[in-house]
Amino acid sequence: LLSGLLSVAGKKVLHLDRNDYYGGASASLDIRQFFTKFGISEDPSEAELGKLRDYAIDLVPKFIMAGGQLVKVLIHTGVANYMEFKPVSGSFVYSKKAGKVCKVPATPKDAMKSSLMGMMEKTRMAQFTAWVASVKEDDPSSWKAGAITKKQLALDTMSGAEFFKYWNLESSTVEFLTHSCALYRDNSFMDKPALAIVQRMQLYLNSMTRFAGMTSPYLYPLYGLGELPQAFARLAAVHGGTYMLNRSLEGEPVFGPGDLTVEYGEDKAAAGIKVKEAVAKAKIIVGDPSYFPTLTKKTGSVVRAIALLDHAVPGTQESDSHQVIFPGSTVGRKNDLYLFCCSASHKVAPSGRYICFLSTTVEEEVPGLTPAQVAQRELSAGLQLLTPVVRIVYDVYDLLAPVSDGTTDKVFISESFDPTSHFETAIADVTAMYKRITGSDLVLTTARSSERRWSGEARRAGAVRGGGERGGESAAAGAALSATAGR
Repeated sequence: LLSGLLSVAGKKVLHLDRNDYYGGASASLDIRQFFTKFGISEDPSEAELGKLRDYAIDLVPKFIMAGGQLVKVLIHTGVANYMEFKPVSGSFVYSKKAGKVCKVPATPKDAMKSSLMGMMEKTRMAQFTAWVASVKEDDPSSWKAGAITKKQLALDTMSGAEFFKYWNLESSTVEFLTHSCALYRDNSFMDKPALAIVQRMQLYLNSMTRFAGMTSPYLYPLYGLGELPQAFARLAAVHGGTYMLNRSLEGEPVFGPGDLTVEYGEDKAAAGIKVKEAVAKAKIIVGDPSYFPTLTKKTGSVVRAIALLDHAVPGTQESDSHQVIFPGSTVGRKNDLYLFCCSASHKVAPSGRYICFLSTTVEEEVPGLTPAQVAQRELSAGLQLLTPVVRIVYDVYDLLAPVSDGTTDKVFISESFDPTSHFETAIADVTAMYKRITGSDLVLTTARSSERRWSGEARRAGAVRGGGERGGESAAAGAALSATAGR
């Protein structure tokens, strides 16, 4: 994303990747690449897995909020022309009170039908969501609440705890609202201004109506998330960007283990990046944390299970694509569990097959455990929903973050992908990095023609479409080097 955005901003970009495939951590793999990646020695079998050519398995899948920043970036840049999207069928939450997976009630109508709440709570919930939808951030007069006696709520100063106390919602209702609608990963919202909670909930509600026929607030690319870096590669290429994957040269990879190291100038700011004896000069270097081990710190670990199923996930109304959030407190944990599921409807699996990802933050790191053992400790509540599985693999990776913001040494490093199954935290990292790199906010304007095309296609085909075909040039998610245009 950043290489494309920086190219549009007038930077001259060279984008390098130590991998021999596109997308880095956000790549989509075919079934043979997937088997190789996770050390499965046998060949995949159509008798077991279905049509092999139909698999496109994301390494780090994330749904896209229909009204969120990423969609605005796609339309603003014209990248929507190169991609095709389809709405995600369902958004669900695990309820300890109900003892099952339930549909997230995000509208008054949903609230009245939900098994998450009793009748009195449904009435309060319906009033609450209707009021949230009516709030205008820049108009404090709209902050008045109450069916009979109106009270002016100071949303910009009252805490989340005070806010929910006023609404007198049950703790279980607050839990699914804040974790499954507002997408908080912990309870930090209790001490923050209530206006932020309202803004997050409005994003969820507005995303539900962003395009016609939405039954969840999320979109996902056909053929997987790997289409995203591909589209931004085309964008950068139009603006003069250059891309290079790792490849064999005289029997050796171009980028070896000790390559892609930062070269510094006398002012201790980045001056370029070195590969063997060659140095590509640049005033700005951008990359993911795996390229800069000495400039990053570990902030935790993520454990995940990737399962191939021949049945829909129980409790999800036979949805062919969906997210299930398990709020931490409902499953005896501090951190939430995230379940992502996609299938043939998004062209990532054969007909009748489902790809599921279950992930969370590791809460207790025990040396010597295998990824499977870590998963059994940390993901047990969600793993029960997946059985029986056709195939399942486990993975544990470190969460890394930069030790500095890059404004001094001009090395700008992203954070690792977190365990969430949506793109909101990742796109926030992208926009924050863009501002640090350029010194300006990413200003997004919406082209009306693109907006009409997205909405029109969604109404006609249930998909949000762009003009490009699958294949072609793709972006790598490795180290991007950016210098001012004209260098």
